[in-house]
Amino acid sequence: MRLPIDPATLVDDDPSGMLEAFLRLSEQLVVGYDVGRAAPLRSVSPRSLVLCGMGGSAAGGDVVASAFADRLSVPVASVRGYSVPAWCGPEDLVLCLSFSGGTEETVSCLEDARRKGAEVAVVCSGGRLADLADEEGLVRIPADAPMPRAGLGLLAGGALGALVTMGLLPEAAVDVKEGAEVLAALAEELAGGGDENEAVDVARAVGSQHIPVVWGSEGIAEPVAFRWKAAFNENAKIPAFSSSLPELNHHEIAGWSEGRGQGFLVLVLRHPGEHPTVGPRLEATYEAIEESGIGWREAHARGETPLSRSLSLILLGDVASAYHALARGVDPGPIGAIDLLKARLAEGRG
Repeated sequence: MRLPIDPATLVDDDPSGMLEAFLRLSEQLVVGYDVGRAAPLRSVSPRSLVLCGMGGSAAGGDVVASAFADRLSVPVASVRGYSVPAWCGPEDLVLCLSFSGGTEETVSCLEDARRKGAEVAVVCSGGRLADLADEEGLVRIPADAPMPRAGLGLLAGGALGALVTMGLLPEAAVDVKEGAEVLAALAEELAGGGDENEAVDVARAVGSQHIPVVWGSEGIAEPVAFRWKAAFNENAKIPAFSSSLPELNHHEIAGWSEGRGQGFLVLVLRHPGEHPTVGPRLEATYEAIEESGIGWREAHARGETPLSRSLSLILLGDVASAYHALARGVDPGPIGAIDLLKARLAEGRG
């Protein structure tokens, strides 16, 4: 069934204001970066950088780590859980990201990092993490989003600004400016009606009959593919899955055997900086899984820098998933299953 998507109508019918928040990604990026650059952070020279976060907050660290992989002066590890690596100690920097500041896993990581003697910095809007952070280790971003996943620009910008301020990255103002311009133009396009709106096209391609399977190649597209998967889970409230090239060629494609692709749609994220083998690899992959009956569709990044390419793809996925929800009469904001899970866990601890 073709989803009835009229962007102008859906913006007006968005109970939680999620769509509007996603479309402010450009503004959020600039604000977050400025806050990070103005924060009273210590200059450091760590052995490594450990990024700690969960869900939509962790995505902010993913963007920075992948977009600036060629410029970060130290190895980077990512933690989505309760503790930092055993090797983490006084020579390492742990950067904790949580929009609310109350994410229990990230609070636990901060406490674990402190016990191990690591340098700790925090990007959050308040909450327990802000209370625990040192005065010279806190980037306090505005609490200007209806849900953490709709505050990605503030988190990514804040983390990027913090790393520049602490000396782990060179000045990134040019990247932020170009990224903001690309995102502003794309947001205007995605908020408009007509046949040129790619977010509408993606939402309609998924429709009411498909489960999205999002593919991204190593580099910036891999974490973005995971963001798309999470966006369709949280915003559209439908199952979705993600994986990355070339890894998926070593297992997943064997599962797309004859007839097994019915009801699925592969969404492939492309960008100009991908490895030169990605194009030929995809052509061979499409041929290898053709008998499964699965369909596929490509989406292409905008911009000239890894930052703008990463965030432009994220903006497209966020808006497409919100349109998919709203066209079905679903509010993209609430996440009842996650709230229920957190309540049950809290009861168990009580």
